[in-house]
Amino acid sequence: MRVNWPAGLLATLVLLIASAPLAMAAPLAPGPAARQRVAVAHVDFEGSVSETARDLFESRVIEGLAAAQFEVFSSSAVSQKLAADGRRLANCRDGGCYPQLAQVLGVNYLVAARVSESNKNYEISLEIINGRTGGVIGTNRERCEICGVDEAGEKMALAASSLRARLEALVTAPARFIIRSRPAGVAITIDGAPAGRTPVDRELAGGPHKLELAAPGYDRLDRTVTVVAGVDETIDLELVPIPMKFPFRKAGWAALVVGVAAVAAGIWAVAADGDQVSCAAPNSHGLCPTVRNTRGLGAALIGGGAAAATLGGAWIYISGGLSGIAAPAERADARGGTITVGGTF
Repeated sequence: MRVNWPAGLLATLVLLIASAPLAMAAPLAPGPAARQRVAVAHVDFEGSVSETARDLFESRVIEGLAAAQFEVFSSSAVSQKLAADGRRLANCRDGGCYPQLAQVLGVNYLVAARVSESNKNYEISLEIINGRTGGVIGTNRERCEICGVDEAGEKMALAASSLRARLEALVTAPARFIIRSRPAGVAITIDGAPAGRTPVDRELAGGPHKLELAAPGYDRLDRTVTVVAGVDETIDLELVPIPMKFPFRKAGWAALVVGVAAVAAGIWAVAADGDQVSCAAPNSHGLCPTVRNTRGLGAALIGGGAAAATLGGAWIYISGGLSGIAAPAERADARGGTITVGGTF
C-alpha cells in the first residue's frame, strides 16, 4: 500500500535526521561562572531613623549591590550565620576583626554602611573592605538635604551601585604581588614557571597560585596562596636551614677510644712519678741520678681522657648506638617555613 506523506511533515523529518549528528557532536554550553560573594558587615545609624526606615536603607544597599556575578548577604543574614556558628563578631567594626568575619562568612569582600540623619539631612557612607586584610579599598558618600526617607533610600541605592561598579572592576583586575624571602635572592617558581629570584614583583590573576622556593642549604619551601583579584599584597617567606648532619656515631667511638687511651697513659704517668732515671738511660742527658716528675702530666691525661670518653659515650648514645634512639640530626624534618601576608592598596 502506498502512503502519501504531507510535504511539510516530510521536510521536517529530513531536517531532524540531518541535524541529529550535529546536535550529538555539539559541546554543552558552559554553565554560569561562580558568583562572587559579598556580605554587608553592618549598617549603622545616627540620629532619628525609625526601624522601618532602617529596613528600607538596608534593602536599598542590597538592591544597589545586586548584580549577575555577586551574591550579597544582608546584615540580618550575617547575624544569623554568626549566631549559628556561635561566633561573637556581631559588633565587629574595625580591621582587627574583619578578616575573621570574612573567613567565617566565606566571602572575599565586606561592605560597611553608615547613615547619619539630622533635621531631615542625611549623610550616607559606604565602604568596601578587603576580607583578607581588613583594609578599606573603596569608599562612596552621598548627601541628601531636606529629604524624605524614600528619597534618602534612593541615595543609598545610588551609593551602593557605585560600589558595585568598583567591585566589578576589582574581581576582574589582576593583583600586584611582591614576594620577599629570608634569605633574599632565592630562586622562585610560580605555578611551575621560573619567576627569577626574590624579591619578585608580579601581577597575578585572582585565585590560588603555587609558589616554590629553593636555595642551597635550606629546605625547599612549597606554598599555595589565594590571590584576591584587584588587591595588592606583599608576602614574606622564611626558609628553614637544613640541620648539619654531624657524624655522631663515628666521632663518638673515636673520642671514646682516644679518651680511654689518654686515661691509661695518665695512670701510667702518675704511677711512674718519682721513679729514678738510670744513668745509662738515653734520656738522662748527663743529669744523673734524677727522678721522674710526671704527676701533673698524668693528671692532665686522666682528666682530658675522662672528658673525651664521656663526650664520646654521649655522642654514641645520641646516635642510637646504645639505646636505639635515632639521632636528632638524622630524624626526618618536616619541610616548611613561615609566611606572612600584608595587603597594600
